[in-house]
Amino acid sequence: MKMNNLPDSSEYFLSQWIEGKVTDAELKAKVTASDYEAYLKLRESLGTLEFAEPDMERQYRAIKHKKAASLDRRPVKQIRLYRMISVAATLLLLLGGYQFFVFSNQKKTDYRQTAEVALADGSTIVLNHRSSVSYPNWFTLRRKLELDGEAFFKVSKGKIFTVETTLGSVTVVGTQFNVVARNNYLEVACYEGKVCVAAKNQNVLLTKGQSIRFYKNQIEQWEQSGTVAPSWLHGESTFKNTPLELVMQQFENEYNCRVTYPESLKDVRFTGSFIHRDINTALQSICTPLQMQIDQTADGKIVLSK
Repeated sequence: MKMNNLPDSSEYFLSQWIEGKVTDAELKAKVTASDYEAYLKLRESLGTLEFAEPDMERQYRAIKHKKAASLDRRPVKQIRLYRMISVAATLLLLLGGYQFFVFSNQKKTDYRQTAEVALADGSTIVLNHRSSVSYPNWFTLRRKLELDGEAFFKVSKGKIFTVETTLGSVTVVGTQFNVVARNNYLEVACYEGKVCVAAKNQNVLLTKGQSIRFYKNQIEQWEQSGTVAPSWLHGESTFKNTPLELVMQQFENEYNCRVTYPESLKDVRFTGSFIHRDINTALQSICTPLQMQIDQTADGKIVLSK
């Protein structure tokens, strides 16, 4: 649509015409015939529209309702905030309780050191050299602990008693047993009652005098009658067909020394014992049956060879 000869204030002129302040003749004199016809149609269309007077009362009620709704939402936020605080507090309590029940007590031994631990349920633990045990404060409510190293257990009768290791678990009710758990090695010997050992997707029930070993991909069981407790409690370490790697770990833990030997000797099996009071006698007790040569470096390191 094109306007001819309209002044610069053409929008104002048209609005004046729509409001009736400019006559049709005045408009017709300023525009083309086609534009004039178009403007007439535009005016007719506008005339059919109804513009109601603003309902101030209704708008006031709408504003009031909106304000009330916003106020009503505030307690919701407060309730949500309260719930968040409650959840956070509960989590803190749970975490604190978990730490209280699980990661609360630990006993460790060093080289040539043993220690006895008396538990709240009346059970006792004797830790061998270089070993550690972790247990909860309220042990009577949760008779479960974690072991790294070697320990002898005398378990009071009661609820299930579980020893967790990196390789598996040992579960009993009331019994006496010994556990060796070092790296990828687990050995359990039952001296009284019954012991259930779960490791390497196996569940094995041991009775008095029975032992089991999990080493690499091997599972071995054997009988040892006539013994009532592990010999290390009385100053001597005893082994039956045990890999040399584990024997030398026990030797190093007892005498606080460093022993090196070829990788090929790690899986050599040893049956015998060594005493805890003389390092030279103990070393000979291991090396002589295995026909190994013993050398010592200037810095005191012990070297074994075939």
